[in-house]
Formats: sequence, structure tokens, C-alpha cells
Amino acid sequence: MLTPFGEIPDRLASDMSLAEQHDWLAARVSRRTVLRGLVVAGAAVAAPAFWQQPARATQARVLSRFVTVGVNPSQDVTVGLSVVAPFRSARVEARGGAGEVHADADVHLVRGSSVRYGRASLQGLQPGTDYTYRVLVDGTPASTGQFRTAGGGPEPFRFTAFGDQGVGYHSALLLRRVAALKPAVHVLAGDICYANQNGRGGPGDIFHPQIWDAWLVQNDPVTASVPFLSVLGNHEMEPGFDTHGYAGVLARLPLPGQSPLECPASWSVRYGTVGFVGLDSNDVSYELPANRRYTAGAQTRWLRSTLAEMRRPGSGIDFIVAVLHHGPYSSNEAHASEGGVRDEWVPLFDRYAVDLVIAGHNHCYERTLPLRGGSVAGYDADHVDSTVGTTYITAGGGGANSTPTFIQDGLSRVTTAAGPSVETVEWTLPSRTGEHVVLVGDVDPGTGPDQVSTLRLRAIDESGRTRDSVVLRRPASARPGPPAPAGGWSRTGLVVAGSVGAAALAAGGVTGVAALRRRPPSPPTVDPLAPKVVIRPLVERRDDRAAPGDAPPDRR
Repeated sequence: MLTPFGEIPDRLASDMSLAEQHDWLAARVSRRTVLRGLVVAGAAVAAPAFWQQPARATQARVLSRFVTVGVNPSQDVTVGLSVVAPFRSARVEARGGAGEVHADADVHLVRGSSVRYGRASLQGLQPGTDYTYRVLVDGTPASTGQFRTAGGGPEPFRFTAFGDQGVGYHSALLLRRVAALKPAVHVLAGDICYANQNGRGGPGDIFHPQIWDAWLVQNDPVTASVPFLSVLGNHEMEPGFDTHGYAGVLARLPLPGQSPLECPASWSVRYGTVGFVGLDSNDVSYELPANRRYTAGAQTRWLRSTLAEMRRPGSGIDFIVAVLHHGPYSSNEAHASEGGVRDEWVPLFDRYAVDLVIAGHNHCYERTLPLRGGSVAGYDADHVDSTVGTTYITAGGGGANSTPTFIQDGLSRVTTAAGPSVETVEWTLPSRTGEHVVLVGDVDPGTGPDQVSTLRLRAIDESGRTRDSVVLRRPASARPGPPAPAGGWSRTGLVVAGSVGAAALAAGGVTGVAALRRRPPSPPTVDPLAPKVVIRPLVERRDDRAAPGDAPPDRR
């Protein structure tokens, strides 16, 4: 198996996890470096997580912007950027309301790419405010954009969602549909750009890193202003990269909210009266198990505590929307249903009355009747009482080649620990389609006398036609004041254990710095269900010796 960092024999790679692949490559590079006596930080690649600096260009150019939200979307927004050519520093300045907020950008390098990726976390913003921002590279204005923060209390808002986007005609067409719908946020349910074209996390995978940049440029007209809430799919498992194959993705894309440290691809965000939870379903997949159980159950424990907090009386959250890639209920012929999600997470969705689960993986649209314990909990296909059952939607028609074939009516196929099996089901609906569609959710927080919150869902195709619709309802919860900014560990620089990258650095004589940052502390809270965590820093290479013409190394 050929990776961007070297080759692993197929006979070995087929039985390796993504972390083991990285460690095997890192150990070989480290051993070879020691044997040859190469201790040149500016010329040798000591581990697959690092890449040498490209030559200095005459002018840095911003290729794309990528906005997402922080822990508190009314006050925290992160602006990601990709820049052609090296630079000394990048900065984002945002102006709106009563003043200006600014932040320096952290810079990330990715093996095989001459593009540099940065992100700046803007904090202390005003709720419900329009901001204009500009990106400065080495002190020179290079790009501008706009975004709007979430309101400080209950208010109607719209979100859109799809998975399996890729780059191409249908992707761009559906993206224009999203722009016309003007959502407050957009949810991306994995399989983002298909730079890893096979998506198995092992032998046979073909990696084209330039597709990442093509995807960022394609999406820039929307991502420059609409916050994207992204989860990772199987095509984001990129062999050879650190952090269980995710290091390249995480360097390019800022993810929203706050994550468990054992699972940097997961997050939780409260937007208005909706609690969004993003999950890494590669961790539980039976079908494509290259990263199965890499968190050793920590993600599931975190999910339990997160859902419990969202359903706490007085939380102010009405609807809970879980986002993942491998859907537990689908009758599409391509992948059908993922039994790992059913075993690990569906019982928690039931226990905490999750209202909506959005998935991708199957390149189609499909909605289930409300389910509880795997059985239909209501037969009204147009109006759903979310307190009695969870609605599961496959929204994988984001632009990649569609899979329009479905299994015979009344049947589905589920991949279990023992392999695939066919089952009889009642939850399928005739609205399922192989067309490319975007899911639209309109949230009404229920401030009227009946105090009922509604979530109106529609599936809209490329032409603007509504292919399916349903209204979810539940009683509005108590309304607290706006949440305070959260403290704790930030997403920047956090890595799951299981890599020998640091050991390889030490053996190769290459020094680095630990890019671990903290948010300002907040009063601690004790949650008995919270998972125990181990914190390890992401070691990023900072070359001590610059190539001729390079800028001095960035020491931020």
C-alpha cells in the first residue's frame, strides 16, 4: 500500500489500523534516520505528521475561507483559510456591532501540499450580529468576508444538511441551492471531498491531496460566510497520516464546538434551542473497521454525558440533532444499514429522546418513520411527536455519484459483527430517492402560548422541488439565559494517543514545539458520566533552518 509517507506491504497493511500504519511508517523513517546519522531538521522528514517548508513565494494568496462556530456560536466563530506560499503571520479582524475583534491564525502544514492552512478563533463577539472580516497575510489585507453570530436566546433559524459532497457539477449545483436557502449553519455528514478515493483506510486506497484544495475553492462562496458543522466519513481515513488517519483533514478543516479529547473528530454545539452532536462513526463501523474501537469506548461515554446534559431540565435545548456518516437505518443497496451504530449509539438516542439523526454514506435521500428500540413508534409520516421516537434521515445526496437503487420494499440489509444480513422492516417510506438533494430544517422555538417547538424538514432537489417533508414537534423546555463562554481545552493541537511520532522525532534528533492551547478558565462542573481523558499534545514541526529565500520560522 502506497501512502504519502512511504509504502507498507499489503500483507501487513490489511491487518493494521490507521494508527498502526502511521506508527509503522514513523518507526521505519526514524530507524533509517538514525542509521544514516541524518539529524538535519530542515531537510529530513522525521515522521509522517510533518512536511518541510516550501520555498518562499513572492506573494501569499488566499485560496479559500472556511467558517465554523465555537462552543458558543453567539460569541465564538472560527475562520479557516488556505494560503498559497509561505508567510510569516496571518490575522483575522472582524468588525460589527460596537467594536472589533481580532485573532492571529495558527498555521498547519500537510504532507504533499504546498498550500498552508490556518485558522483564527474569534471570541467575545456580540450575539445576533453581522460581522465583516478581513484576512491579513504578513500584515497585508488579502481577503474579506462576512458572517453572522447566533442570537443570544430562543429564535427561529434555518439549517441545511447533506453528506457525500465531492467536487463536480452536482456538488456545485447543490451548493448554489444552499446559498439561495440562506441557512444560519450547514451540516456536512462526512465523505467530504473524496481525496481518498477508495475510503477503506487500507490497501487499495488512492490518495489525491490536490482534491482537498479543489473542494475548498469550490465551496468558498458559501463557506466564507455560512458556518459548516462537519463530521468525518470513511473517505476521511487517509492512510499514513497521524491521529488515526485524520491529521491531514484536521489541519485543513476547523471543526466546530467542543470535542472529547480521545476523539478529535467529534463535537457538540448548542445553536439556539437545538443541540447538535457530531459523531465519528468510523469508531463503531462493522462494515469498514479500519478505525473501529480506536477510542476504546470513550466516544460513547462522552456521547452519553453530552446527551444527558442536553436533556437536563432547564437546559433550554428542545431538539437534539445527531450527525454521523454511517446511518443505522437505510434500505439503499450501496451500504444499507450500519449495525455498529445500532449497537453502540441507538440505545442512547432512545434513552435521551434524540429527535433527528442525519447520516450520509448511502448516496441517496431516505427518511424513516419515528423509531424507538428499532421499532416504529408512530405511523404519521407528515407530523411526528419527537418525544416518542427518533427520525433517521439519510442525506447522502450532496453531489457525489448517486446510488439510486433500493432494496425491495419491506426489506433492508444491516452489517453486523457477524457480517451482512437481510431483515424485514416497516420504517421505509416511498419518498426515498436517488436524486441529489439538500435537507432543510426550519426551527421554531415555540414562544407562543402552546409552548410547542417545531422542526420542519424538507428535502429539496437541485431544481428547487420539494421531494419530502415532515414536521417534528415537542414541548418547549424551560428557557434559561444565554450560555456563558465555555472553558477547557481547545481543539487546536489535540491528538489521540497511539502514535510514536514524538519518539521518532527524538530518535531522529529533530526538535519540535507542543502546540497545546487553553481557553480562559471557567467555573468547573462535575459530571459523573463524563469520560476520563488523557491529554497529549500535537507536536508540530517548526524548521530551525529555513531554505534559501524562506521567511524566518513562525514561533507562535
